[in-house]
Amino acid sequence: MQSRLKANALLMQDLLADAGYSNGSNYYMLEQQGITGWIPVFGKYKPKIEGFPYDRENDRYLCPMGKPLPFMGFDHTMDGRLLKNYWAGPSDCRQCPNKPTCAPRTRCRKITRTAYDGQYQRAHARQNSRRGKQMKKLCQSTVEPVFGSLVQHYGLRKINVLGKSGAHKVMLMAAAAFNLRKYMKFKPTKAVSMATALEKERQQDFRGSFLISSLLFLN
Repeated sequence: MQSRLKANALLMQDLLADAGYSNGSNYYMLEQQGITGWIPVFGKYKPKIEGFPYDRENDRYLCPMGKPLPFMGFDHTMDGRLLKNYWAGPSDCRQCPNKPTCAPRTRCRKITRTAYDGQYQRAHARQNSRRGKQMKKLCQSTVEPVFGSLVQHYGLRKINVLGKSGAHKVMLMAAAAFNLRKYMKFKPTKAVSMATALEKERQQDFRGSFLISSLLFLN
């Protein structure tokens, strides 16, 4: 899309998508390309951990007792998501009176966060801003109804072909049908107003010509 836009001297500055596209690598990629991503953060993400403020300068968390949980390394989930691990010192937790409720089954309190937490934080702040709410309404009125129509009325609930090339052709045909129907129903207000004005002007010219002809005939 970017290459096609650049070929027409256009530049993408904002991108709207639903929460299905919410992941750290997408947020990171858009930031690297200078594109503002208006993609809602999925519901399970929590921007803050209650009782454990984040120390951004030292990349660590602080527990309610003031003990640090420094960054201890990266990890991966089974589906390939990159994570960051923060651990408190076992000696700090061993002496802490809150351990039975804070870390009852482990030697120390551990916090696991996505490696793209900064990108998630910025996306979360955008979606809760005034413009973020405006963008959400724009997405709901433009993107989501089209997708719903394609799924419900244009046979895209299931692609009954094999391979990407076949699925691409099905998508193109459905999009062409949708756009053609939309074009046939489109009535530009300006064009209709101009046509009405031209018709009135034509009728006035006709009446004027008829009046002049009548006067000449009478004379």
